[in-house]
Amino acid sequence: MPIVQAVFAIALMAMAVAGGIQYVNPGAATANRLASQADAGFSSLESAFRSRQATGAAAPAADAWRTALFPAHGSLPAAVAGLSWSYGVQAEGVWFCLSGPLSGDPAKAPVRNALNALSTRRPQGLYDVTRECGGDGGTPDGTIAATLWMQRP
Repeated sequence: MPIVQAVFAIALMAMAVAGGIQYVNPGAATANRLASQADAGFSSLESAFRSRQATGAAAPAADAWRTALFPAHGSLPAAVAGLSWSYGVQAEGVWFCLSGPLSGDPAKAPVRNALNALSTRRPQGLYDVTRECGGDGGTPDGTIAATLWMQRP
């Protein structure tokens, strides 16, 4: 009987060495889920904005964007990870933003990773992750803001 156990132990060890031990990184899974939710939200906002443009209407004013776009041109996406949606019109262009506080604790790292990962899904120069909406403020620290530009001069 001990020889059977030895053979089994050697076989098990060989499988572990050959196949490797795979660990699931829960932070990466969370970041992927949050990135998908944020991407879907930005797509929903962009679709509503473009739908309004197709009617010949100008970009809505910053203080009336929700009533100008919703429900006539779509539905406002749900908040992602406790962050909130906003809209702005400034000299640099028109944008949608997903922003909020970002504490230094590791639990918030997936949010930062998720929003940074979206830069590969959006056209270069039209998506920024900074401290403030509108692409201002530098590297996220304390707050995070992912800005998607709809129009740029």
